[in-house]
Amino acid sequence: MATDQSLLHRFVISQFDAAGLDRAQLIRDTGVPDWSMTGDDVHLPSSTFSRLWEVGEHRLGPDVALQVARRYKLSSLGLYDYLFASAPTLGAGLATCGPYVTAVTTNHRFDLVSETEDESTLYLEMLDGEGRGRDHTQLWGLSAVLSRARRVVNDPLNPVRISLRQAAPARVDGFRDVFGSATLEFDAPTDSMTFRATDLDLPLTTADPVLAAVLQPLAAALAPPPTLASAWPERVAAALDEAIEAGVVSLDCVARILNISPRTLQRRLTESGTTWRAELDRARSARLSQAVSTGSLSGTKQAELLGYSDAGSLRRAARRWSAGAHPIGTITS
Repeated sequence: MATDQSLLHRFVISQFDAAGLDRAQLIRDTGVPDWSMTGDDVHLPSSTFSRLWEVGEHRLGPDVALQVARRYKLSSLGLYDYLFASAPTLGAGLATCGPYVTAVTTNHRFDLVSETEDESTLYLEMLDGEGRGRDHTQLWGLSAVLSRARRVVNDPLNPVRISLRQAAPARVDGFRDVFGSATLEFDAPTDSMTFRATDLDLPLTTADPVLAAVLQPLAAALAPPPTLASAWPERVAAALDEAIEAGVVSLDCVARILNISPRTLQRRLTESGTTWRAELDRARSARLSQAVSTGSLSGTKQAELLGYSDAGSLRRAARRWSAGAHPIGTITS
């Protein structure tokens, strides 16, 4: 079961309380045990944190996660914040998000990826969650990172792009207040925040190499971040279906659909124990099996269905599928 540190709940509840909600009633309505509001290293089911955001939206409005993130206080999350703040630069600080996320949650994974020479993207993936609770949790995660970063750099800091899996809201005023002029992408395949590469070189005003050295043994004792091995193959499969349907099947095309670079796409698949070629063959094989199950198709029609230039290319691919033990239908000559 995925869990979150009660430090998260305490901060959010304190902000809801400051906004006028009754703290005791809030704790009862969200199912947060009162005893968890004190003490160290207390973990609660991640569904409780999602419920907290749902109640917050009901009483404070749809921008609740953005409102809370804007008031983020450095050190609210203990070791996790100190690891970030003691780093020499913004890039080094953001790089601590991924390896040490289990200091606050087992339900998320952060990855900082250099997409191009000019841009780097911080991806936030969630293991267990759905609905509005999930939307708010992810939005809070990204906007809190940005709010924390702005508190420890002297220069203005505005992301290039914010990508969110949630549906577009009726109004984006609250998003603009937090994310400034960043391009906002809703209904995106990932929850992520893209920075200019030059911004990652900004020095942190709180940099402390001595403290960082002291914290390293504590950080090394943390559990590794959660693995989400199935997440990327599933997303790639959906993007491949879209690309095949459009008749344009290539690594670049699928990467564009997923809003990532081809190099990042290949890296994600490697991390998941697969390859671009394997996923492409798997998608085409599954699509062909589904098509021929309803009746016979000519070789030319099969090739067209799968985005091949001719039936010969399809037959050569079919031999690969057979060797790889993919389920396939009958290839027509």
